[in-house]
Order: sequence, then structure tokens, then C-alpha cells
Amino acid sequence: MAAASPLILLTLVSIVCFLIGLPVVLVFGIWAVGFSVIVPAFPLTNMPIAAYEQLNSFPFVAIPLFILVGSFINEFGISTRIINWTRSWGGWLPGSTGNTAIYTAGIFSAITGSNAATTASVGEALMDDLEEEGYDPTFAAATIASGGTLGIIIPPSVLFILYGVAFNVSVPDLFLAGVIPGILMMLALSSVNSYASHKNNYGTFSYRFSITNILRTTWEAKVALGAITVLLGGIYAGFFTPAESAAVAFLYMLIAGIITFRLTDMEQLTDSFENVILLSGIITPIFVTSVMVQQGLSFLGLQEAIANAIISLQNPYLIGFVMVVVMLISGSVLASVPNMILVAPLLAPVAFSLGLSPIMWGVVFMISDAIGFITPPYGLNLYIISSLTGIEYIEIAYKALPYLLSLIIIWLVFLAFPELNILAPS
Repeated sequence: MAAASPLILLTLVSIVCFLIGLPVVLVFGIWAVGFSVIVPAFPLTNMPIAAYEQLNSFPFVAIPLFILVGSFINEFGISTRIINWTRSWGGWLPGSTGNTAIYTAGIFSAITGSNAATTASVGEALMDDLEEEGYDPTFAAATIASGGTLGIIIPPSVLFILYGVAFNVSVPDLFLAGVIPGILMMLALSSVNSYASHKNNYGTFSYRFSITNILRTTWEAKVALGAITVLLGGIYAGFFTPAESAAVAFLYMLIAGIITFRLTDMEQLTDSFENVILLSGIITPIFVTSVMVQQGLSFLGLQEAIANAIISLQNPYLIGFVMVVVMLISGSVLASVPNMILVAPLLAPVAFSLGLSPIMWGVVFMISDAIGFITPPYGLNLYIISSLTGIEYIEIAYKALPYLLSLIIIWLVFLAFPELNILAPS
């Protein structure tokens, strides 16, 4: 009780720091350090111990390797082959390149495991093509940002790995459970784009569905498709763990780059490794400080109190409504990793009371996290594509509303009927 006032003051200071734009890793670090100073049961020596225990996990090794494989795709100039392959599948639909962008995002997601990398890569590759086909630039940017949400759902997903490590859940099971929701999200986004393109006469009709074209582009994209096969096939065939599969995929891409003469100089390798170091340096501190904050909140009993309060509503529809509101708000104001670490365990008992398994709860929560990437005020994908195109963030957010609605529908379906995800282990 004596620590109540200092903790309240600490929390208010942290909130102010967050609102004035201080990086979230520093905000959480300030709170974690302050909590350790105020609460004797959590001495400062707990912080390095907690960091070591969280990072001393074999699945965590997969994250930089996944990022590295995605970097090789860009450095080796393979992204064009992927785009041609996805265009052969979706370019004939109304909206042509818009659908190509969405399907390309799905493939990039299966290689990079990251929404940010997917959004940036697809934006750089296809934004000009979309404008040339008559797309409103703002709607084109919204299409790319929305496609980027697939990055954390379609396996392999960096956030699924972090979720599995943080909450001791099987990463391969999470990957498998993400397949159907990821595909349905991709189809929902494609449907929105096709309708809007037909209505506004976006795109071109120069592409035709052709089995011959699909076979030709599949062969041309064999290196990238092979990487996906190695990543996921090795895991589900039982040959590799996610970390081992990522290591094998890294060697596969390195050897393929040498054999196909796409690896031409050491700068390609150094650029790829530099990208890994930068992204890992962003993810790891946020993950560790988020866990420390979560431990503090759990020690205070705050998470348990909130969960019990929601469960006490008793009506499953009302409980579900409150869960949806909490997840929408948290996803729109918090970065993906802090949101996952803080809010997922808070609502987990509520989700279990509604019949969701730990695996399915992870998938449902990650879909809400993905929705947050195109929901203001956070909306990371909106910021990324805005910086690439120079279009105002809020204008892109407005044009993304139809995509946002389609994703929310998919999300609510799996929240209400988790049994529809037949690949999710019970």
C-alpha cells in the first residue's frame, strides 16, 4: 500500500512520456526500472535475469534468420519473379495490379514473417505500377498497407515466434493455425480491391488467366518458392524446428544466390546482415522491456483483476464485445510486441472461458494485432507507406477503411467460431 502513490505517479509519468512521443522501449524501460526501485520484491537485479531468461530460448534464434532470408530475396533481385508469379494468379481479376500487390504481400509474408518488411517491399515494387494503371494514389497506398497486415499471420511469423516464446506455446502449432485465417484475410482484401477497382475503373484488362503463364512464372520464381518450401515444409514434415528450418533456408538462399549468379559481391551480404542487426536491435529491447512491464502488472494482480471483472459479466455476448473493444483500442495505440505481451495474457482467461484453446487464442489475438497496423493513431503500416509515397497518413487511413472492415469481419468470425479453423490444434 505504501508503494501505491509512487506507482501511480510512475505510471502517469510513463503515460506522459508516451504521449509526447518518447520511443515505447524507453517508456517501458522507465516504468520497469521505476517499478524495481519502488517494489522491494522486484529488485533491479531482476531485470538482467528476466532479460536473459526470455532471450535464452532456441526458437528466438529463428527471428534474425527469417529476416535474413527476406533480405536475400530483395538483395538477389528475386522480388520481381515473385511479383510475376502472383500476377499470373491474380492479375486477371478486376484491379489487376492491386490484387497482385495483395497476393505478393502474402508471399512476402511467408518469407519475411514481418508486416513492416512486407509493406515496404511491396510498396517500393508496385506503387508506381498501381498509379500507371489509374489507381487513385491514396487508395493504392491503402491497398499496400492493408496487404502488409498478412505479414504476422501467414507463417512463418516473427510475432508467432515471440508469442510462443513468451507464453510457452508451440510455435509450429501457431504457424499451422495461422494458415487458414491468413488465406481468408488475403482473399477478403482481394475482394475489396476487386470491387473498388470495378466500381472506379482501376487496373487494366491486359492480363488473362493462363495455366501456361502460371507454370512459366512458377518455374521462374522457383528460388523464392523453394525458400518457402524449405521453411514450412521442413517444420511440418517434422525434419526441423522453426530455428533449424530458418537456418536451412538461409543456407539454401546463400547457395542459390551463388549458383544462379545473383550473389555478385560482398556488399549484398553486408547489407543483408546490417538489416538483420538493425531490425533485431529494434525487436529485442521492446520484447524484453514489455515482458518486464507484464511481470510487474502480474505481480500487482492488475491483469487478473481485469480478467475477473470481464468474466463476471457472465453474458458471453457481452464478454465478447468487451474483449473486441479492448483489443481494438490496444492494437490501435500500442506497437505489436508490447500489445501482445501486455494485453494477450490479460484477456487469455476470458478467451479460455469462451472456449478458445491457447493456440486459437494466439491466432485470434494476432489478427487483432494485425488490424492495428492500419488503425490510427498507431497504424505502423500506414506510417510506412506514407513515408514511401509522401501521402498524408490520415488520408491513407480513410481509404483503408473498407479493408479494415473486411479484416474485422474475418477476425470476428474466428473469435465466435474458432472451430472453423480446422488446422488449429485443440
